[in-house]
Amino acid sequence: TQLFDTPITTTTLYIRDPERLPMLFHISDLVQFGTRGAMLAMWGQPLFERDALFNDRPSRNPFGNFIGYTSARMVSEQALMLGVMRRKGIEARLARPCEVGLSNLKLWDNILRRNFRVLNHCEAGVDFPERFLTSRRVLTTLYKASAIEQLQRLDPQGYRLRIPRIWLNQYLLTCLRPGWWVSFATIVLFSTSPTLARRIRSYWRTLRKVAHAESYRV
Repeated sequence: TQLFDTPITTTTLYIRDPERLPMLFHISDLVQFGTRGAMLAMWGQPLFERDALFNDRPSRNPFGNFIGYTSARMVSEQALMLGVMRRKGIEARLARPCEVGLSNLKLWDNILRRNFRVLNHCEAGVDFPERFLTSRRVLTTLYKASAIEQLQRLDPQGYRLRIPRIWLNQYLLTCLRPGWWVSFATIVLFSTSPTLARRIRSYWRTLRKVAHAESYRV
């Protein structure tokens, strides 16, 4: 499936490997290089309707949820990618950011390897802001460029092995993943004391140095 006249060059920061963090269509929007036509196709798209981006109420189900307390159907990187696909007549829907199904997995693997030239972020020659690289836990959830290249070798048998690995990590081994415990904590806190939850979240972002100094987010 070809979305652009020529592939867009980007880095692995932050293209999530669904076997490490269950998120599909999560393209990197930090650094991209491409032809004018490709970049316009990527970024010159109409806005989503609110109903397409949000559910009626926040999810309080921690099962397989690595995003936490949110009503979002998708995060911004996923919305960007799904918007490009929609303009090309490719309909893929997510009910929640961490939803992973076999058909969407195959679709995303195909689109990622055919439409993007992906470089390892540490080898791309890009001086990323320090706050993008402070969390080693987050960096371990990213694809390696070599792994994306290997996606073309997957056959039906390969996918029969790949999707169970994803679901195993998403649903059965969650207690071994620090990211899931952070997600679980946000669900508990926002469900019981939203004010306290916002204060803790603000402190957590400051502690991890992942917030802008003048950020309006709390």
